[in-house]
Amino acid sequence: MQQQQKQQQQQQQQRRSKQSRLPSHLPGAAPYLRILFPRHIQLREPVPQLLNQPHPDLDAEAYHFLALLVRDFIQTWYSAFSSDPQFVASVVDVVIDIARRLERRCQEVDWVGLLLMDVPEVLRRHYMDYRQAAQKLDTAYAPNQTIESIFHGLQPHFALQEGEESEKEYLRQLADELLRILLPETEYESDCVRWLVREILCCLVLRSLVEILTEPDMVNFIVNTLLADFEPTDEKYEDFLRKAADKMETSDDSFTAFLASLGRSKGGARWAVTHRSSTPNIQTTDEMVDMLQEAQASVLQPLQQEGDRTSATPQSPPQQQPQQQHQQQRHVHPATSLARPERNDGLLSQRISTADHTDLALSNIRYSKHSPQHIPSLEPPLSIPSDDKYGFRSSDSMLGTTQASIPSYSSSSSKLNTANSARQEQHQSSPTLAFRIRKNATWAVTEAPSKYTSYMIDTVLVPFGAFLVAFLNMMVLLPNRISLVSQSMAWIYAELDAPEHTDLDTGILNLAKEIFFLEERNPVVWRQWEIMGWPLIRTLGGGAIDRLLARGVRWIFEEPRLVMYIQSGRRALWPDPTNSLPRPRGVDEIEKARKEAEKRVLRSIPAPLRDIFFGEEGVHHLTAAQEALEPFQNKVCNKHLIYVALDLLLSKVVPEIYLERP
Repeated sequence: MQQQQKQQQQQQQQRRSKQSRLPSHLPGAAPYLRILFPRHIQLREPVPQLLNQPHPDLDAEAYHFLALLVRDFIQTWYSAFSSDPQFVASVVDVVIDIARRLERRCQEVDWVGLLLMDVPEVLRRHYMDYRQAAQKLDTAYAPNQTIESIFHGLQPHFALQEGEESEKEYLRQLADELLRILLPETEYESDCVRWLVREILCCLVLRSLVEILTEPDMVNFIVNTLLADFEPTDEKYEDFLRKAADKMETSDDSFTAFLASLGRSKGGARWAVTHRSSTPNIQTTDEMVDMLQEAQASVLQPLQQEGDRTSATPQSPPQQQPQQQHQQQRHVHPATSLARPERNDGLLSQRISTADHTDLALSNIRYSKHSPQHIPSLEPPLSIPSDDKYGFRSSDSMLGTTQASIPSYSSSSSKLNTANSARQEQHQSSPTLAFRIRKNATWAVTEAPSKYTSYMIDTVLVPFGAFLVAFLNMMVLLPNRISLVSQSMAWIYAELDAPEHTDLDTGILNLAKEIFFLEERNPVVWRQWEIMGWPLIRTLGGGAIDRLLARGVRWIFEEPRLVMYIQSGRRALWPDPTNSLPRPRGVDEIEKARKEAEKRVLRSIPAPLRDIFFGEEGVHHLTAAQEALEPFQNKVCNKHLIYVALDLLLSKVVPEIYLERP
């Protein structure tokens, strides 16, 4: 009895050991086992390891992704004429061999330089070329062209030279070169195997992935996935964005109605020139342009013809006619020198005629030979206040008006006598100069000291005291802060290895500047940051910054992150694993995903930086987020980016492809 029990226990242990070899720790493991490894399920054999190093979670997710590809891109046509699972097993063996070769090559790639220096430059160039193409659209620089053709002229690529055929040919040649380098020599020499695997890799896998990844909706999904941690936490800011979105929708509806009244479509004005300044949301409209053109093209008429003036003026004595003609020549100018718009005929002519009859002598002084076309001011000069906040008086109010008004010179002696008599009466009615000086001296001795003291306390002493208190507080806390910083710096330099490159932050800063128009939105702050702020930070802790950035790149390629990337790609391509193809998303769902991506972009930016560069208007914040995602909302332009990134990646991993063969 004891021997039988021992035998039963041994059999149970053997069964458990065989079952433990199957990766059943994931809920989605059974489907890929049935598709890729039916023989292993029957024989209870362990699943082969995908990579050289053991990564069970990564292998399971990669096999799950591969199983869906085999089901939708291979079995759909292979099962029509054969049910032999050997072909699928051969494909899996080839994939495993290629994956292990790629793993060894990837370990030799400088990922820090690739992701922090090369990739930011590619993205920055994509932003610049897309916005340049949008600015040239519907202009004399690119007449009768689309934004796709303009962008292709800025970034020409062989895969997009002649449409779909050139794209297939490019992918076919690329797949053939990859198989030549990565496949075993015996497998590559077989024409049947090489052609079959090449067509599967080119037409079914690579091209399908390119088509899906270049969709604007997929780009928005990737942004939402990468920024999934930035959930709405600030209710005040979310309400701020919600009100701004409602305001933009209202203005957008009115703008659509305005374009409809002009017989234009909104799509035609979509790619207008972006106003890149500290107030980026002020845009010129067609109505403003029409008003400016109307003002420039308005017909300007002379103020008064000579015939009208002579008919309206009574006959003068013969001795006064030369003088009147001389004055008329000074007042009447050609249409090119003194003219008025047609809209102000009555008002402007009335005011000028009033000025002509009241002061002809003053006009003789103003219209001198030094300024023959000077137009007299039609509005009285602004009065300067005599007292400010603290009661200080201006020099004119303290000393009084010592100069009398200049008399109007005229040939008539009666006018001169009248002006002299008026000046004498005004001088007699005004207080004496000695009285004004004594009054101002009394004010300077009695009232000025107290008001001056209040002024100095409010504007000088109080701000200086606040600054002094803050400075002393900072000096008291400085030793503790220095100790914490020194400990952190010591840990960084002790635990993290120094990267091969320096100034790894340059590419990221240039990309951020181009994405959000930082230099144009607030040039003062950005220039101070470039000239003073960041160089000081680099001087104090440049080595620590480079080490932290390099550590961040290594964190990106850790096994949990790679598993998350594969899961996100699988869920994006197959939202419902039971269906062969993902269902097409509606317009409302696409628009909702885009708006959510814009909000997540804004949440990822610290609040002080948002307020500094985007201002206090919520419309400016939403406009900045739209401009950040706009270059990825065109599928053809996204294809250029994908192929350029693919060439860059393969040039690092498989550089033999781009070397000229003898």
